[in-house]
Amino acid sequence: MGELVRLERPDVGQAVEVLATAFGDDPLLVHACPDREARMKLARIFCQVPLYYAARYGEVYASSHRLEGVAAWLPSAYYPLTPWRVLRAVPLSLLVGLGRAGGARLRVAGDHLDALHRRLAPPKHLFLLILGVAPPFQGQGHAGRLLRPILARLDREVRPCYVDTMQERNVSLYEHFGFRTLEESPVPGTDLTAWAMLRPPCPGTIGGPVR
Repeated sequence: MGELVRLERPDVGQAVEVLATAFGDDPLLVHACPDREARMKLARIFCQVPLYYAARYGEVYASSHRLEGVAAWLPSAYYPLTPWRVLRAVPLSLLVGLGRAGGARLRVAGDHLDALHRRLAPPKHLFLLILGVAPPFQGQGHAGRLLRPILARLDREVRPCYVDTMQERNVSLYEHFGFRTLEESPVPGTDLTAWAMLRPPCPGTIGGPVR
């Protein structure tokens, strides 16, 4: 896996600080919680759910021991995040805290993303559940470090990779690594836009183009 560092359940506390700062101004979280101080609290809780879930059912990696960036990946067999699996993977106190912090306002967008995923993703794939790089390290290639080894493995396994995003700037990043947009759609009842993207396997390449 190159220089990537595999993270387990006890490492979630450190990893979530990276993702919370990366997602502090994410359009989805801004929509759910306009106040920045309250939004950062929501971001910390929001980011823990995919980390705990992927630590149990998938894979979580940091770009290095310095945790400049973190990515969580999930086999399609464990998607969607069913209530029973979530309860097994995520501390109940965290789920209660998510509701209190405004997590219910994320539901419409979450339902829309789930619907896109079910309709557009192939039956067997790897889902890039979440990826973020701490602001001081953005633009230094850490996202590529997180993506290349996993995409190279998928090429060897001849498996596609699915990802969704509500950040328009992320679209070009993913395109750089071989993803293509399957659908761009407005999220009902919001001013948000969702991009559903898929990267087909590319046998003979090593994780797509190199930045």
